[in-house]
Amino acid sequence: MTRQISILLSGEDQFDHALERAPKALPHERYLIGDSFALGSALHQNPNDQVQLCIEPVHLHATRDHLVLLPLSELAIPQNEVTVLMEEANTIFNEEGMTPISNNGHAWVYAASDYASLYTHSVAQAKGRNIDWWLPKDTVVPGLAKRWRKIQNEIQMRWHIHPMNEAREAQGLPRINSVWIYGIGKATDITYSPELTNASQIISDHPWMTSIAAQRGIPLLNSESLQWEQQPNNTLVWLEGMHKEWPRLMQAMLESDLEITVIDFPGSIRKRTLRAKDYQSSAWKFWHKKQPPSWEELKA
Repeated sequence: MTRQISILLSGEDQFDHALERAPKALPHERYLIGDSFALGSALHQNPNDQVQLCIEPVHLHATRDHLVLLPLSELAIPQNEVTVLMEEANTIFNEEGMTPISNNGHAWVYAASDYASLYTHSVAQAKGRNIDWWLPKDTVVPGLAKRWRKIQNEIQMRWHIHPMNEAREAQGLPRINSVWIYGIGKATDITYSPELTNASQIISDHPWMTSIAAQRGIPLLNSESLQWEQQPNNTLVWLEGMHKEWPRLMQAMLESDLEITVIDFPGSIRKRTLRAKDYQSSAWKFWHKKQPPSWEELKA
């Protein structure tokens, strides 16, 4: 029986700055859990369908005329340092009626119904960019974005003088100097992709996939010592280092009964299916053997 494996590739956004608002997350993030991008509820679903959101500590790098956001996942920040600073921030969040629920690596989930209408963008969407375009915006409730900026500024001031950050600066390390809000919504706002809904197993190294897999009761593996030919049917793969695994996966496809569907986003959702039979030539055409695409060819 043919076993099907779906490979999700990360995509970049394509939008017009003339539009009032860009999408809430990158294409692959929206594909996984829906355009509403209710990541807070996807990470920790609540049976009462309450509004949940994510708050993530980040590093804001100052250039000559603007600030650029860098996620902590790219700065090798120890988790214990993040926890110490977020515990300090929680004293402010509690005063604002934002109830901490859980944390998933660097993404902390809060219940906060007051912020249901705030329009936000994911950390991945804003990464490496001038944050001015990506700051939260009001939609229904006037002044909500201003209220959040006040909270954000208070946290930034407290963290600026925190011994943890002073020690980091003394070592020449980047400060953990701000927080980013995103992923607001209820469980009913989530629209899981078919590949995630039907997944028998997930292979991923993305931090928030650990919680999503747990919420949905799906086994999760990382990429260490993977035997592609042994993976079960309906396996969903989203790996940062997929380019390293691609040659072995293609070899497994040719030698095993695997069907590979690649999902990427060259302006829209694209799905391409690779099968071993497509690369098998007839005996009398032995000189004309088609090869599976290399990683560079696949991404072109």
